[in-house]
Amino acid sequence: MANTDQITKAATDLGKLIAEHDAAKKFKTHVKRLRDDTEAQRILNDYNRHLEMIHEKETNGKPIEVADKQKLESLQAALVQNPLLCDFQLVQMDYMDLMRKVDEALQGPSPQPPDAVSSASLQSPAANQEPA
Repeated sequence: MANTDQITKAATDLGKLIAEHDAAKKFKTHVKRLRDDTEAQRILNDYNRHLEMIHEKETNGKPIEVADKQKLESLQAALVQNPLLCDFQLVQMDYMDLMRKVDEALQGPSPQPPDAVSSASLQSPAANQEPA
């Protein structure tokens, strides 16, 4: 049976392996480049703020104006035209894919699909036990 120290050491080792992976190295490099590029930051911040504003309107049942849609298209075009942001998006997807695979490996094989989990089994740990 594994003890806490063994699990913590394995997690530390996993973290080191992840940090050495090409996807993680590229992600770290691109994050630094993005931090150093004020224009790319401005574009990304403007885009995210505008998306948030549109989401708030949708949530509150307010209409999305044509001008809002046009501005979103303009901001999306600015994102696509910025080489650093385009590269960052690809690198981020690769890194997230790696993290998804790690998460799946940590969870191990699932006996049933997540959609098949009943609400009763989530509420009561005893519901997950097989009869003796």
